[in-house]
Amino acid sequence: MAFIVRIDAPKNSKKGTHGWQVRAGGKRGYHSKLFSDTQYGSKGKALVAAEQYLEEYLKAHPELADTTGPPFRFDDSDEVQANNKSGVNGVHKTYTYHGWDKKKEHKAWYWAASCPIGPQGQRNRWTRRFYIDTHGDEEAKRLAVEFRQMWEEAVKEGEAALKEFFDREHYDRIVDM
Repeated sequence: MAFIVRIDAPKNSKKGTHGWQVRAGGKRGYHSKLFSDTQYGSKGKALVAAEQYLEEYLKAHPELADTTGPPFRFDDSDEVQANNKSGVNGVHKTYTYHGWDKKKEHKAWYWAASCPIGPQGQRNRWTRRFYIDTHGDEEAKRLAVEFRQMWEEAVKEGEAALKEFFDREHYDRIVDM
């Protein structure tokens, strides 16, 4: 598995870390290299350098270039990942703090469905939140599970269905406001 991710994080300095990170790995190891915006002169130039590096790296390690596998298990078994606490892969319960809560005193709990954006799970994950204060615990979890299942069905149908799913869900999110 190999891909490029964006890093925009403050790290023990005033400027922080900003760049593109190439991540590649398999069963026997993991390789990572950062392409800093500062080092390459801009965000775009750093991305081009990261893409060129990844292309060369995959030529040298062709076993990592195979991304034909699905982004989740397609079998109908009830097996979930070992660290899963919700009983459904891609669904989890967590909390955040609202922007107005500067002292971080009021947790806003929610159930979330996480979905990789690319057809093979590459790049970032898109997360849809269902707040417990709004829906109640059981209903929020049900909505998250339903959303994840709709995403899995779109993946099974192909890239066009996946694009349509994300387009529709983004529109629905704007309309719901």
